[in-house]
Amino acid sequence: MSASGPLSGVRVVDLTQYVAGPYATMVLADLGAEVVKVERPGGDAYRAQGPVFAGGESASFLTLNRGKRSVVLDLRDPGDRERLHGLLEGADVLVENSTPGAMARLGLDWPAVHERHPRLVYCSISGFGQDGEDARRGAYDLTVQALSGLLAMTGHPGGPPAKIPVAALDFGSGLYAVVGVLAALHARERTGAGEWVTASILGTSLAWLSMHVVTHLLGGEIPGPLGTRSPFFAPYEAYRTRDGHLVVVGTGGRDGWRAFCRALGVDRLADDPRFATNADRVRNAEPLREEVEAVLREGTSGHWASLLEAAGVPAAPVRDLAAALDSPQVRALGLLGAQDHPAAGETPMVRLPIGLSGHPTTAERPPPQLDADRSLLLVPDRDGAGNRR
Repeated sequence: MSASGPLSGVRVVDLTQYVAGPYATMVLADLGAEVVKVERPGGDAYRAQGPVFAGGESASFLTLNRGKRSVVLDLRDPGDRERLHGLLEGADVLVENSTPGAMARLGLDWPAVHERHPRLVYCSISGFGQDGEDARRGAYDLTVQALSGLLAMTGHPGGPPAKIPVAALDFGSGLYAVVGVLAALHARERTGAGEWVTASILGTSLAWLSMHVVTHLLGGEIPGPLGTRSPFFAPYEAYRTRDGHLVVVGTGGRDGWRAFCRALGVDRLADDPRFATNADRVRNAEPLREEVEAVLREGTSGHWASLLEAAGVPAAPVRDLAAALDSPQVRALGLLGAQDHPAAGETPMVRLPIGLSGHPTTAERPPPQLDADRSLLLVPDRDGAGNRR
């Protein structure tokens, strides 16, 4: 395996903070790019983001910034903007997630930067995209969950909406940004010119809702909250057992439905006209739940999971995070690791879940301490003396 990642030799200047942007640039660092995190005076907002700290370092910041270097620049200062251009002279990619318009006010928007650095790939991650009446509106993962229709589909019928318990849209828009950056770098090999890559949290939400979007636009109902229940398959939800919950994943074929009924000892349901086809079962999902849970409550989640898996019906007990992390499969895949941080000590990490046969895919460098790489700002001054602040 190569000692360096597949993006070795690619330099990324990272002007991002919070989640979406830092995650995108961390993925690029994991893949071998040199990422220089340019932080405002005081640092990325997540350096102070609790509630958990190790050696004064925020768990949130440690999670999103491995593999990077750090310099502090005040981009409101003309001298520091010139120092940024010095970094860009040797860079391949710039990533920013400011509110649209903010970079233009600094003279650092795509047209201005492209004119000075024509080979640079410029990536902008925003809440609502670069155009339209909401473009300059501030956005967070949860607000976009609400405005995109996603939050109206969470929770249980009759109950309040429930936030997805991870910043899924932030992480997703970061990944789409990475896909765009890699595509633009590949295109530059042919054209010699950089491109403007854009990704948005709103766009990510609709992309991930695409099955619901297309179904609705073809005449389906506006989707509402279903808990863990699927609007497309049944049985497909978390059912209560004697000691917790068991997730059963759809039995779309007739054979799968009969196998499910046999495993539970309820063959009578296989020929019940309410449940004859998948469409019937989706339409009658609530009475189906009542019938299924009446049986499942007699045994443990583990018992039923083993029985259903043996019958060829996908099922799994609902684990908490600690149990999931302790599973043999997580260990077998090597998904967890640790890094030695100068202040926080040994810190856990989740490796990038991509494998390449010839390259490593997780950065070895720990998250940077603030302004630890100031020597990177060695840029020519107006006299060409090469002085740095």
